[in-house]
This record gives sequence, C-alpha cells and structure tokens, in this order.
Amino acid sequence: MVKAVSPETTVFLSDVADTLESAASNMESNTGESGAGCQARKSGHSTASFASKMAYTTCYTLSYGLCFPIFLACHYIPKNNSFVEGLVEGGASANQSVDEMMEISKANRLARQQSRDKSTDFSEIIAEGTDALAPA
Repeated sequence: MVKAVSPETTVFLSDVADTLESAASNMESNTGESGAGCQARKSGHSTASFASKMAYTTCYTLSYGLCFPIFLACHYIPKNNSFVEGLVEGGASANQSVDEMMEISKANRLARQQSRDKSTDFSEIIAEGTDALAPA
C-alpha cells in the first residue's frame, strides 16, 4: 500500500532542493576559473555527472519499481503451505544438483591432471633401445 505524499513534505523537499541548487551554483561561481580549462573541466564533469545520474536512476528504478513490489508481495504469502514448501525444497534440490555438478567437474579435472602426470615418458625406452642396437 503506497501512502500519498503530504503537501508539507513536498514543500519541504522543494525547499531543500532549491537550497542545494543555490549552494552548488555559488560553489561553481566562486572557483574563479575561466577560459578553455574551465570549459574542459565542466564538459568532463557533465559527462561523469550524466553517467552517475544514469546509474543512480537505473538502480533506483530497479529497486523500487521491481524489487520492492516483489518483496512486498512475498511478505504477504503465508509461510506454512505447500507452495512455499515446494519453493524451499526446489531451491534446496537445485543447490544440491549444482554441488554435485561441481564435484563431478572437479573429479574430471583431477582425473585429467593425473592422467597427464602419469603419461609414459618414452625417452627412457628410446634410450635403452638405441643402446641395445648400437654396435659393440
């Protein structure tokens, strides 16, 4: 359930935003920079600022637009029923199968490593053969 924002809260937040904006503009005007260096710094800052705002907006939208409603709905699902038990057991089964696949993969890797380590070194056999065939 979403509560409506009161007019007092809206006015307060608007005042805070105006105060922060005026403080930021005062800081920009008091830096004393001018010319090409200032323009280059501002353009770099605007690109970084745009990327930062884009990342923030994306994360905010995902958390409050997607995750919050899902978690809110999940909060109201009764805990002791077959649906929830099925979800829990399915998750445990999935974890177990992933663990088994990881163990099999690890065993296969170890077997390949051991087979490489135990591969026959034919250099000794070749040396013995050439010694036996060499004229006396």
